[in-house]
Formats: sequence, C-alpha cells, structure tokens
Amino acid sequence: MIGRWLAAPLAGLFLGGCNSSSDFRPEDVEVAKLERQLDGHRCVGDLKKWQGAYVRKTLLSDEKPRAFDRRMIEFTLQRADGKDVSTGRKTMRRYEDWEIKGGCSEPDCLYGGYVIPTNELILECEKPAPS
Repeated sequence: MIGRWLAAPLAGLFLGGCNSSSDFRPEDVEVAKLERQLDGHRCVGDLKKWQGAYVRKTLLSDEKPRAFDRRMIEFTLQRADGKDVSTGRKTMRRYEDWEIKGGCSEPDCLYGGYVIPTNELILECEKPAPS
C-alpha cells in the first residue's frame, strides 16, 4: 500500500542526484513542520489523538545498503487507544520500528509522506477523521 501512493508523485524526485544519510530519523524541526500540516488535516483531525512514527524515505538504490533520502519523510499514524498505543511521537531504535504491526487500517491507521523541499504533504483517506 505504501509503495502505491508514493510511486507517481515522487517519480521525478528520485531521478536527480540524491542527498543521502545513514540516519533514518528526520530532524525534529522537519517533523515539527510535518506535524503542523497533519494537525487538523481532514484525515487526521486532532493530531493529539494519534501516535506518529516518522522516518526518512529509503533510497531506491542497489549501490548503497540502507541509504536514506534527506528530502523525504515517510510516516505512520496510529490512533491512540490509551493502552497499547500512546499519543505523541513513537520512539524508534531501528528503522523497522516505524511500521504498524497487526494489519491496522484506516480509519485507525494512516500512512503518508512528506516532501521536505516543497513542504508537500502526501496523505489520502476514504473518510474524514471522526470528531
């Protein structure tokens, strides 16, 4: 599912030279800009009701193992339930920790992207977030 929504809008982004990093975590200031766009978005509603996990987009390259594109953030949002899922930013030790386990789907889980240089949020949903 994640690959489908990123393929078309980002095809041109990967044709130029990529600025890569070995660190999968975006800068706090980059995540803060993204979160400002997410808060109040029709798919999200109040961001304080969600747990967010943010990582740099993996470069599509056979040359470098696990290289990351500093121009793109991928994210997951999982609706907080007060038990297993807490609100705020998810703490991650490994790149793989950003993924949501267990087959969670909309409206309780959302997947999206953010293009840092253009400040473009890529997020679609079937229905607006419940109030």
